[in-house]
Amino acid sequence: MKKILIILFTSISFFVTGQVVEEEKKEILNNKTTGKYYNYLSFDFNFGASGEFYYQGGVGFRYSLGYKMNPKINIGAGLGFEFYDFEFPTVFMPLYIEAKGELTNWRITPYYNVALGHAFKAGNRFENWDNIPNGVYFKPSIGWKFKRNEYFASTVSFGYQLQHAFFKRDDSWGEHISITKEKRIYQRYVIQFGFEF
Repeated sequence: MKKILIILFTSISFFVTGQVVEEEKKEILNNKTTGKYYNYLSFDFNFGASGEFYYQGGVGFRYSLGYKMNPKINIGAGLGFEFYDFEFPTVFMPLYIEAKGELTNWRITPYYNVALGHAFKAGNRFENWDNIPNGVYFKPSIGWKFKRNEYFASTVSFGYQLQHAFFKRDDSWGEHISITKEKRIYQRYVIQFGFEF
């Protein structure tokens, strides 16, 4: 009877100790994914309409730096380059804040990303249009995050991108003064690939 009690007590001790160690491992892992800075590099392909113009495409590159409050809520800020319309390239530099996070704790998890900011024109469709301050930049997206390890992950997502743009051109000649202004709204669907480290 004593042997049975000793074996039973030893088994329960090992089980409880194993559970405590497992919980400590989870706690360590949670600590590593909380309260940590992240870097995020991404590139995308965008396609859609530009005002009255036919459907066109472009590419974009972005870098953001942020803080992981917890796996589900990360906040940061970033800078990017957006190239619209391959035929008549227009380049914007968006400055934005972002919120993003994981929806589960799986190794492959759905995630979200929302960026909001202001973009500045770095290039024009036509050389005779002036560079003037531009407008709102908004980009929500959802996708999948592939966690390679606790320090590195890759992402793929699909989203919507909105960019307000303003153009101004001086068509004055002689004493005739004529200023042409144009507002364009770029609405694009975006396929984005990224790396977080």
